[in-house]
Amino acid sequence: MAPAPMDSIDHVLGHGTGQHINSSDESAATHELRLYEMMLSAVKPMALKAAVLLNIPDIIAKRGPLSVDQIASHIAAANTNSQVDVDVGYLYRILRFLASYGVFTEQAGEADPKKVKYGSTGISKLLVQNGNQQSCAPFLLLAADKVYLEAYQHLGDSVLEGCYPFNKAYGMSPWEYVGKNPQTNRTFNEAMATNSSAVMASVAKMYEDGFKSINTLVDVGGGMGSALSTIVKEHSHIRGINLDLPHVIATAPPITGVEHMEGSMFENIPSADAVMMKWILHDWEDEECVKLLRRSYEATPTDGKVLVVEAVVEEGQSMLRRLGLLFDITMMIYTTGGKERTEEEYKRLFQRSGFASYRIIKLPFLQALWVLSKS
Repeated sequence: MAPAPMDSIDHVLGHGTGQHINSSDESAATHELRLYEMMLSAVKPMALKAAVLLNIPDIIAKRGPLSVDQIASHIAAANTNSQVDVDVGYLYRILRFLASYGVFTEQAGEADPKKVKYGSTGISKLLVQNGNQQSCAPFLLLAADKVYLEAYQHLGDSVLEGCYPFNKAYGMSPWEYVGKNPQTNRTFNEAMATNSSAVMASVAKMYEDGFKSINTLVDVGGGMGSALSTIVKEHSHIRGINLDLPHVIATAPPITGVEHMEGSMFENIPSADAVMMKWILHDWEDEECVKLLRRSYEATPTDGKVLVVEAVVEEGQSMLRRLGLLFDITMMIYTTGGKERTEEEYKRLFQRSGFASYRIIKLPFLQALWVLSKS
């Protein structure tokens, strides 16, 4: 494969002068560079995954900055039960690559790669696992899991056949698959649990006054119960009900103030002062969303609330819009018909479900909290 040009200038020496001669179109070269960056972007999550599995963010956070040799010795020490011979050259190349994207700091000016030192950054600290309940590492391991990566091979088929990529790859839905595969189920649940911690801490704080009037709260599709755990810790008067499928509830830990309940959200949602759905609606097509919202409407009293936590696809061109659209393509893989939506698209769903009004509270993340009311 021919490499992309390093810049818009060919490295051709002029006659006897050693000067560079500009012989290419700058905009065309820039386009080619951007294209190669996109084509090879799969390297990024896989390099991050390797670093997390080797526990590098934790090693550097605890003892860094460290040289490549020092990091290698810590990796070897943590793998005494298996025969490992840490390849320092490969380790250096992974660290160097991640440092180029700001995942680690890199000491400049060291001629021997083994002695180059790497330190923590704000990004690498998000991947620290030990003692970090808000670690992004479990979500990374889900995003880079080979089970889901295989489904991406069928994105084109979804256009030609109208099929779901995951179903095409495995002959069953993602929900059926995780129900039959304990390791994938564990990976998924751990990712959802840790990923929700930071978001729900913000929800508990920013909707503090609203929670004061809620005595019972059902979390629909609440997984391991981590979201409810965050809320009841901050608002101990609330009795939480965590509703999810049997194979999920089977692995949910006991949580003070939370009752784990097996059931299908499409069939029944228990009555409560308020119903919460976090990252549920984006899993489903519009008709299923309306059905869930109507079930939630019926489960709450006249003055009850339905709380929805979802990402909002921004208008215009911005990093938040690109991230929202990345999640949208991800939903094509992880769900059967799910998608990310704009505020206007959510508004139509709420109206169809019978709600009279809503209030939107932007969170310090891609997500927003929607507070739905019957009046």
